[in-house]
Amino acid sequence: MHRRTSLLLLLGLAACEAAPQREARADYTESIQHSDVTFDMVWIPEGNFWIGKTEVTWDEFLAYCDFGERESTPPGVDVVARPSKPLETFPYDRDWGVGKRPAVGMAWNSAQKYCEWLSKNTGHAYRLPTEAEWRQACGDAPAGDLDDYAWFAANSDEMSHEVAQKKPNAHGLYDMLGNLQEYTSEPFDPAAPEWAALRGGSWEGEPVDVTPDARAQFDEFWILDDPNIPAGVWWVPDGPHIGFRVLRAGDETAD
Repeated sequence: MHRRTSLLLLLGLAACEAAPQREARADYTESIQHSDVTFDMVWIPEGNFWIGKTEVTWDEFLAYCDFGERESTPPGVDVVARPSKPLETFPYDRDWGVGKRPAVGMAWNSAQKYCEWLSKNTGHAYRLPTEAEWRQACGDAPAGDLDDYAWFAANSDEMSHEVAQKKPNAHGLYDMLGNLQEYTSEPFDPAAPEWAALRGGSWEGEPVDVTPDARAQFDEFWILDDPNIPAGVWWVPDGPHIGFRVLRAGDETAD
């Protein structure tokens, strides 16, 4: 009996040693090259990835847009297409201000191209999260009052707000709920691959729409006022509630 127990223990130890162990990683601060802009990435051990501590801000996104208002394009990244300035009929910042406010109203294509540009700029592979990754980073609904954690219809004054003004979630992430609906890398419905799945609810949402499990589909009516052909390639005229955050897979090593 003792010999059999010892054998089972040895086999169990061998199996544990053979199983791959996920390396503990640290949170880090990334710098956008040729600028003074930085942003923070948080390690999610359960998912083996880093994700943006906040939604992408205007400081970060405008470094990519380069509307002719900034210095020349950083070397080596000008091969990535970048959005033209939106029409004055819908100012890109909605006259709410830029800086640490989350960037709003970009198209799904713009968010993906930003990730491509950011990857070339920093040398790290950034992308949008999948829905499963986003859900894992979001975690459970907050135990306290939603007002403590999220900007939504009842407290937002009908606009977005600077990132990281509310309490963070259990992972230390801000605004996973509310402020902006966030793009994921997947369509809401595989039968309509052109329309993205959005998560987290926004500043205009009711509490029922500002939960970890709430999903929303991009609405084609949001781009009807875009005179460009095709419409909605870079900007969403009726998208002041849309934004995103970036993800980096854990198979890379942080510098």
